[in-house]
Amino acid sequence: MTVVPSTRPATTGSDPDTVAELAGRLRIVLSRLSHALRAPDDHEGLTPTRIATLSILESAGPLRVGALADRIGISPPTMTRLVDCLGELDMVRRDPDPDDHRATRVSLSAHGAALLVGLRHRGTGMLAERIADLDADALATLGDSVPLLERLAEAMLPQ
Repeated sequence: MTVVPSTRPATTGSDPDTVAELAGRLRIVLSRLSHALRAPDDHEGLTPTRIATLSILESAGPLRVGALADRIGISPPTMTRLVDCLGELDMVRRDPDPDDHRATRVSLSAHGAALLVGLRHRGTGMLAERIADLDADALATLGDSVPLLERLAEAMLPQ
């Protein structure tokens, strides 16, 4: 694998044009990387929103449809349709809410949990293969960049 030499502009200070250019380049590369890592999942009919929904249920546990919709950033009726679809695929299940028996909570099924493990394994394996091809300097730069990217991702999440 050939590593493309850096074409980065000087980053002294916080020149708005430089910051905007860097943000634009980063957004494009992250989008391309995200698309490449999702490509093997297309055959299973898993959209980014479906995967995000399963991931949220994995980390947060059972949630009402409205709370799940808020976390994803879609309307409750759209989330209801999405949960119905995921339920038909046996990826989630609905159980009565112990605090309000009129409502239900959505949780990740065993099949949904196993699917997430498989997705992560495939995506991580693909990425690890490419990272293994990097030279030592590029690998060190990438390693130093990950904490910064993690901070950016955390800062961009809704509070």
